[in-house]
Amino acid sequence: MGLFNSIRTAFLGGMGMGPGPLVEERILDVPSGDNYRELGGYPTPSGVTSFRRFIRAGSTERLTERDLERLEDYGVRAVLDLRSPFESPNMSCRFARRPQVGWLNVPLFDYDLSDPNLVANQVPEGNYLIDGYVTMLSNRAALKRIFEFFAQTAPDGGVLFHCAAGMDRTGMVAMLLLGLAGVDHKHIVADYLYSFAPAREVDEVVFGGKAPSYAPGSWNPLPSRMEAIEYALHGVEEGYGSVRAYLEACGIESVCLEAVRGMLVGSEL
Repeated sequence: MGLFNSIRTAFLGGMGMGPGPLVEERILDVPSGDNYRELGGYPTPSGVTSFRRFIRAGSTERLTERDLERLEDYGVRAVLDLRSPFESPNMSCRFARRPQVGWLNVPLFDYDLSDPNLVANQVPEGNYLIDGYVTMLSNRAALKRIFEFFAQTAPDGGVLFHCAAGMDRTGMVAMLLLGLAGVDHKHIVADYLYSFAPAREVDEVVFGGKAPSYAPGSWNPLPSRMEAIEYALHGVEEGYGSVRAYLEACGIESVCLEAVRGMLVGSEL
C-alpha cells in the first residue's frame, strides 16, 4: 500500500476534493505496466468517487511479481480482461492464474483500436473510433456480464479492468462507470483523454476551453479522440436519458447497478 499512499495523499491535498481539473498524481506508479490510473476522486452529487475501488489499466502481461503484489496490497481482488480470444487473455494476463484474485475475460470488441499498425488500414473518411465505440456499446450481453462481475466484488475489494493499451475498450467501461456514479461530462471526457495526452494539456482543453491540437502524422490525434468520446457519451445519454437507463436496457438489474454505484461513491477500503 505504501507505493500508492503518497500518490493518493498528494492528489487529495492538491485538489482540495473540489471539482477542478485533475492532475498527474492520479496516475498509479506501476513501473512494469502502462496507463494504470485510479477512478477515485471525481466529483459527483453524492461526493467524490472512492479510491481503491476501480483501477483502469493497460496490459498486465509484463507486470513484475513485485508490481503484482503491490496492486494486490492496494486492494485489487478482481481483474476484468476485456481483450478478445486472439489476444490469448488467459495466457497473457498475469492475474489469470493468481488464486487470490478473481479473474474474468469478457471480450468487448474484436481488436485493439489503438494498435498503430491497424489504424493505417482504416477507411480514411470519418472517425473510425466512433464506429468501434458504437459497436462496443451495442454489445449488451458483454456489458451485462461486466457489471455483474463488478457487483460481485462490491464488499471485498477493488477491481482492475484492462485491455491491451487501456485506451478504447477500457475507456468505454470507465465512461459507463463514471456516468453511473454521476460524474459530470467534463471529468468523464478528461478521464478518457488522459490516455492520449499529458494531463496538463488535457486539462487546458477540457476545463480551459483550449482547442485540441493536431500533431501531423499522429496515429492518435487528440481532436479525433475528443470527438469520439463526446459522441459516445452524448449518444448514450440522448438515446436513453442517462447512463443508468442505458445499463438497465442492457438487462442489468437495479440491485447490481446499486452495488456497483456503491463501490464508486460509497466508502473506501
